[in-house]
Amino acid sequence: MKKKKIVFLITGLYYGGMERVVFIAHKLLENQYDVNIVTLYADNADYKPDFDYIDLKCPPKPSKISKIINLAKRTKSVSQMKKDMQPDIVMSFGTAANFSNVASKGKEKVLVGIRSYDWLYNYFATRFIDKWTYQKADKVISVSKVIAQGAEKIFSIEKSKSEVLYNPYDVEYIGEKAKEEINEVDIQNNKINIISVGRLVNQKGFNHLIKAFSIVINEFPEAKLYIVGKGNKEKDIKKLISDLDLTDNIVLLGGQDNPYKYMEMADLYVLSSISEGFPNALVESMSVGLPVLAVDCKSGPREILSLDSIHKEAKDIEECEYGVMAPKVSGSFNYNANYIEDCDRSLAKGIKLFLNDSKLRREYSKKSFCRAQEFTYEKFEKKLTYIFENL
Repeated sequence: MKKKKIVFLITGLYYGGMERVVFIAHKLLENQYDVNIVTLYADNADYKPDFDYIDLKCPPKPSKISKIINLAKRTKSVSQMKKDMQPDIVMSFGTAANFSNVASKGKEKVLVGIRSYDWLYNYFATRFIDKWTYQKADKVISVSKVIAQGAEKIFSIEKSKSEVLYNPYDVEYIGEKAKEEINEVDIQNNKINIISVGRLVNQKGFNHLIKAFSIVINEFPEAKLYIVGKGNKEKDIKKLISDLDLTDNIVLLGGQDNPYKYMEMADLYVLSSISEGFPNALVESMSVGLPVLAVDCKSGPREILSLDSIHKEAKDIEECEYGVMAPKVSGSFNYNANYIEDCDRSLAKGIKLFLNDSKLRREYSKKSFCRAQEFTYEKFEKKLTYIFENL
């Protein structure tokens, strides 16, 4: 029997959760489907896939007029790709890819993904255009329950068209990679090591984490904070670290192909994001048995760490079933070293809770590893196959 032809349409090839999920889906489904990956552009790529992919060569443009022209060009290119490939299903990731996927819709089934809580309010174009995009798709795939429920309400999406697909994790592979030797930086096991992983952008809230750490260091002067990632706020982050006189205590490791070996050497993982979709690095850190502290941002952390209602919100430090949650951080994007907020103090309180209690760290280490088993490749493949076969 002829295999269904599946196209995963993505924006670019940067380090990110979206791209990671697509590559995993490609690997898991290639035996039962004819799977292809198409990217709007491949300029300045971080990933170098070991399989063939199609580059439509439509990079982003700076000015408003050129963006409108580029949008039309992208949609035309996606439409031509569909005519050439004749796919049965095109599943897109990224707001630009989602629009071009729906705008070029033909006989194929069109699926669009909502990967971040921000996308519910920070629109690709306008609320009207985003609503049109989601309503015209055959399925809207959200990465968390909070996002799915929000999308159904805000964009008037029929529940029958809405699905939740959690990100997948290969716990065994992560464990193997975590054993690799660290040669890039000298990490001392006799120190208290804290780690966070994410793009150096406002959304990840590293300004809050660094300010919180400046409070922690007063009580734990031997503590070290390692941040894995790169992004457009690197200069601001470096200045904040310098202004707080933390250059000896905070290490920026840049983008890393293998962040797991750094997680392995740490005592605590901290997520400080202003918003998320379903935070990959949080679950990956749990896969190596790292206790975790996460701010209660929308969305993902509470669904991962707590068995309470997904709509509950932490008002103080909250010890949940699988990790500890702190109140959400503000969206101030403030990198002034003298501007310390209550949310920074709360985050510091959560960090100190762990650093003061080795027994608590050991308990949550076991709980972390246990919880990570709920987000396996097998469960992801089963759910995605179900979605494809029931369109």
